[in-house]
Amino acid sequence: MIFKYIVSTATGAIQQGEMEAPSKEEVLSRLRQKNLSVVSVVKQKKKLTMAPYAVVRGLSLSQSSTIDKVIFARHLSIMLRSGLSLIEALQIIQEQTPTKSMRKVIQGVLDSVSNGQSLADSLAQYPTRFSGLIIGMVRVGEASGTLEENLDYAATELEKDYELRRKVRSAMIYPSIVLSATFLLGTGLSIFILPRLVDMFKTFRIELPVITKVFLGIATFLVDYGWYVLGFTAILLVAIRVLVKAPATRPFFHKLYLILPVVKKITRHTNLARMTRILSVLLKSGVTINESLIITSQVVENVFFKRELLRAQDGLQKGRSLAAVLNDERYLPKMANRMIGVGERTGKLEDTLSYLADFYEAEVDSATKNLASVIEPILLIVMGLVIGFLSVAIISPIYQFTGSLTR
Repeated sequence: MIFKYIVSTATGAIQQGEMEAPSKEEVLSRLRQKNLSVVSVVKQKKKLTMAPYAVVRGLSLSQSSTIDKVIFARHLSIMLRSGLSLIEALQIIQEQTPTKSMRKVIQGVLDSVSNGQSLADSLAQYPTRFSGLIIGMVRVGEASGTLEENLDYAATELEKDYELRRKVRSAMIYPSIVLSATFLLGTGLSIFILPRLVDMFKTFRIELPVITKVFLGIATFLVDYGWYVLGFTAILLVAIRVLVKAPATRPFFHKLYLILPVVKKITRHTNLARMTRILSVLLKSGVTINESLIITSQVVENVFFKRELLRAQDGLQKGRSLAAVLNDERYLPKMANRMIGVGERTGKLEDTLSYLADFYEAEVDSATKNLASVIEPILLIVMGLVIGFLSVAIISPIYQFTGSLTR
């Protein structure tokens, strides 16, 4: 197999080349034996790229646009530090990017930069690909001469944000599977098993138990109107998804997330972790506190946290401190507010926010793990009740019939 590689030498120079080897690991081993820092290794036939500098938990680059952005920021930072010009670095990244859509975006950015636009303005032409966080940090980096460091900060933040989202999604996988299995089991029995038992039960010429009548009624309804039920369910799920994202109804659902007993802690801590992490990274990158609050309000998901950040930004313009304006305990706990106040007074606000981000990310991690352990027995009880209901509904008339024969 032929592999194309990009490496950085001890002096910081970028080199490209090809190597024939039985595996990617063999290529990496040979390059590292030569004391070369590997930027990427690509199998020519399938065009798969490795990203050793990106902590992506073993996921392939094509699986997530977030991963593509992490790789973009991290590789661009490495190449600029190695002495390549911005255009040269973008050309190499564009060639090595495996995702067709992302490659097209990078080509557009490259064309814009080649025509004299700044990197920040070029990225801003693709707002669905690059968030205000990345654009803001790049803009400040270009103005202050710290573009490489700011790109590195952005990549690190994207990695942590991706990991945070992944933990929350992972916590919901098991409950979803169990509930789906329960629903499919009940539906399958009702549609395919019970109708075949209806005629048999009619031949018993006995009064069927209430639980069996209820179950037979459900089975008959599903047989007659099953497709309508499935269609209605699909429409309902799509409608809920649309309503959750619609500007008019989004606040209702976001408020619901902050009230529901099981979800509210995870929602609150997830938004707090993202808010404090992004503010910390932006301030370290040289973005002003006012701009940082505006950019952060665009990145956090919950609309009530967005409103709180914009309210805080208005308060700062009136000369108040950040701790004084972020005073709503529904969103920012007292402990966090006091620590922000101390950070402002000591001039270490960025470090304080970074600590709070680590703390709340750990809280989210703990909450998601606890959620799975709490939900598991509840789901098992629900499954047991459903299966028990089905069993009693089917077996009761059979026992009643056999009992009537003995009499």
